[in-house]
Amino acid sequence: MPSVRLREPYAAIVAGGRGPLPRGFRAARLVVCADGGVARARRAGWTPHVVVGDWDSLDPGLVEWLVAVGAERFRYPTDKDKTDSELAVDVVADRGFRTAYLLGGLGKRVDHELANLLLPRYAADCGVDLRVVAGGTLVQLVRGRVELDARVGDWVSLFSLRPASTGIHTGGLRFPMVDGTLTLGSTLGVSNEVTAEPAWVEVSDGELLAVRVRRPRAPRGG
Repeated sequence: MPSVRLREPYAAIVAGGRGPLPRGFRAARLVVCADGGVARARRAGWTPHVVVGDWDSLDPGLVEWLVAVGAERFRYPTDKDKTDSELAVDVVADRGFRTAYLLGGLGKRVDHELANLLLPRYAADCGVDLRVVAGGTLVQLVRGRVELDARVGDWVSLFSLRPASTGIHTGGLRFPMVDGTLTLGSTLGVSNEVTAEPAWVEVSDGELLAVRVRRPRAPRGG
């Protein structure tokens, strides 16, 4: 099972980062591969519905496979204004999906990691609730009130995406915020802990990134 509570119907965006693809996401209604994500999808036994990118990571064998499985293919110039992952978000939005998970968006170049971590903000402007998933880590955007995909014991960190985000209230966290403020670059919101479910965050003015890190459960005694 995936380390998230899946929200149906959803799309999965497969990027070219590191690590295995979570098997629980294979049932996505729409699988969009962002260039290098094609190889990862094939290794995992996934069949992409759509492929976008400049194809700098696709060898002829992968292209032949995409043709064989009937994937829609959209090729862009190398010198383009959007990353392959952002192009994939555009596809998800155009196909009418309101929930999507970005898989494999972390683990390589730091600049691409940062771009993917900020992508939920762009996606929200397109009408898509995009959540970045990497192992036990999940990143989601907070505008207004949002219930966190977290269980008791998980770590949660909050980061402001504005110079100042104000009117922050939280529930179910060890260190609560009541009408609090987070500023861009501040570490005040780092490493909180979920103590009750559902945990939630609300911001009156501004927007936040919420980063949930799943704490491994202790093995049961024999």
